[in-house]
Amino acid sequence: MSRLSLFLLVPVLALAGCGGKDDGGGDLSLAEKVAREVREEMASENLDLGRGKGLPHAELTPEGEMLIDGKPVGLDPAQRELAIAYRGNVAAIAEAGVGIGMQGAELAKESVGIAINGLLSGEGTAAVEENAKEKAKEIEAVALTLCDRLPELYQSQQALAEAVPEFAPYADMDESDIDDCHVNVN
Repeated sequence: MSRLSLFLLVPVLALAGCGGKDDGGGDLSLAEKVAREVREEMASENLDLGRGKGLPHAELTPEGEMLIDGKPVGLDPAQRELAIAYRGNVAAIAEAGVGIGMQGAELAKESVGIAINGLLSGEGTAAVEENAKEKAKEIEAVALTLCDRLPELYQSQQALAEAVPEFAPYADMDESDIDDCHVNVN
């Protein structure tokens, strides 16, 4: 599931230094900005399928075309629909991952503030620990919703791999990834 992890991490890291203004001059939270960037990227840029196992570079375009080494595979309309559905599931997971990452960052920020206040007031770390436990439960609940989306991603990957033999070698998600997600979140 390494590529899935990358989908979740890259947008947060790439945009972590961005400001909070949108193009129209209005204020946006960093989470909203990152989520918007992920949506825009998924809508307009090719989805990198990777090069693993000695395979040539492959991508799925926003229009549902598969490219291997930059050359179109030549999908029919039904195959393109499956490719678009797969991309949509990847996008949903990426956006959910951004939300989880941003909640984690917010938890860290709040905890630092509470820790500083606790030290200055002499209350110690108990308030920090309690706040962190509370927020961690909230983040865990959100993370489980991400795990709950994985079966749909897996099904769309399998359907595309069955319909497009050229995609099959790039379909590296398996059912253990779904199980692992639930185990790792709990």
